[in-house]
Amino acid sequence: MEMNEEQFFHGLLQDFPQLEGLHAEHVEFYEEFLSHVFLADVVRWAVSLFSEAGQGSTGEAIGLRLINFIEDAYVHGDCAVRELIRVSFVENLPYSGQGGFRIHEHLTGNLRRIFGER
Repeated sequence: MEMNEEQFFHGLLQDFPQLEGLHAEHVEFYEEFLSHVFLADVVRWAVSLFSEAGQGSTGEAIGLRLINFIEDAYVHGDCAVRELIRVSFVENLPYSGQGGFRIHEHLTGNLRRIFGER
């Protein structure tokens, strides 16, 4: 069975409790949950982990777990999840010369391919 958006976000928030505050702020600000906007917020958070963290740090380890989670969700997600990841995760990753660009070094499989196509 393919993973739908509800299952994707449930798993994301369960596996990354660090995102609970970001999620609460998002819902409070927008007065509803906007999946594409929230995932773009997650990208900014992930990029900050690679911008602020040194190699081998706890922050980087969390970022690597997140990338693996997103890659796995792309593989097992339905069309809506794959499109969400393509449009709201990969497309919001920094370009060369921008802070946090180092995150692209850790992309694997589908995420690396999609990143290379943009």
